[in-house]
Amino acid sequence: MSTSSAPSRILRVGQVVTRLAAHIQSGDEFKDLWIEGEVVQARSSPVGHVYFTLRDNVGQLQCVLFAMKAAQIAPRDGNKVLAHGYIELYTKDGRCQLQVDDLRPAGAGDAYLRLEALKRRLTAEGLFAVERKRPLPPAPRRIGIVTSPIGAVWHDIQQIIARRDARMELIFAPAQVQGVGAVESLIAALDGLAQIRDLDVVILARGGGAAEDLAPFNDEALVRALARFPRPVCSGVGHETDVTLADLAADVRAPTPSAAAELVVPDSSASQQRANRAWRRVAGRVRERIEERRRRLETARRMIDRRAPAMRLAVRRQRIDDARRVLDRAIARAVPLRRQRAVSAQRRLAALSPLAVLGRGYAIVEGANGHIRASVATLEAGERVRIRMRDGRAGAVVETLERNG
Repeated sequence: MSTSSAPSRILRVGQVVTRLAAHIQSGDEFKDLWIEGEVVQARSSPVGHVYFTLRDNVGQLQCVLFAMKAAQIAPRDGNKVLAHGYIELYTKDGRCQLQVDDLRPAGAGDAYLRLEALKRRLTAEGLFAVERKRPLPPAPRRIGIVTSPIGAVWHDIQQIIARRDARMELIFAPAQVQGVGAVESLIAALDGLAQIRDLDVVILARGGGAAEDLAPFNDEALVRALARFPRPVCSGVGHETDVTLADLAADVRAPTPSAAAELVVPDSSASQQRANRAWRRVAGRVRERIEERRRRLETARRMIDRRAPAMRLAVRRQRIDDARRVLDRAIARAVPLRRQRAVSAQRRLAALSPLAVLGRGYAIVEGANGHIRASVATLEAGERVRIRMRDGRAGAVVETLERNG
């Protein structure tokens, strides 16, 4: 058992932490720090803050990068960086944390600063302005490809374009994409493509790599070559987090070379499906219009037929035929009846006729004027008369007159 002497002064934990926090905040030595280390355990909060740890072979320090800065310079696990900020000590849990306000690749030094200065100058010249960006053609046919002839990028681009639309014509302009002479090779490839007629668009591509491998794509000469290129350019350089000056100068930036091929070449199967749907809609509309016109034409034809002279004449002729049939039936019924009535009247007249009386032996006396003399009082002795009998007439002279009673 230890036999150390009794402590002369005992401090509470809170007192020590408070004094340490006051010491950190009162001095300037912890307010303007550049700390180099490797990023580990990087994570984002729902509001956009990025929390990570800087470590080296001796120790580690917790850091925070707030959302406004994190949107511009987000750290990734494994990156070696220079972080600028100030130290804060949280008394409640005794934890120190670096509040980061700037983050740079470690070892960049003057090269990084020169790149930032070039970026600001080219931005001021308007080379990265949104207003000068040209849209990709909706239906390209000839596509220029600037990338290395070796490696997977050129093969991947060919595969993707062939899958999306095998009708595309690819014009390959091989170029060196890293190392000495890469900038001149890339510019020469672009200048060669600029001489080709009917070229629709160009893809500038390179696979991922270290920051120094991407240095040719941050060269001012290449940026200006892209700015003066007469056709739209789609860049696909490195990985999604690698943003070069060539990406900013291109009309469209894709996160990867494969994504650039997909952006430039529309999927022909999807286009065909859209065209088929549009054709079906158009055909349906046309059929509806034709059917509507046919119905209207049929209605108009019926109206014209009803109002036309030929139709009116046919209607009148039909009415006349109907009237004739009615009249024929009426005549067919009336003639026998009238015939029967005539026979009956004839019989009655025959029964009442004087000739019928003559047939029974009677005679009719007519004067010289042809008037019937029905009375002896109308005759005179010596007057000549005619006697009408059943079968003829005879002349006579009245000799004597005898009155009845």
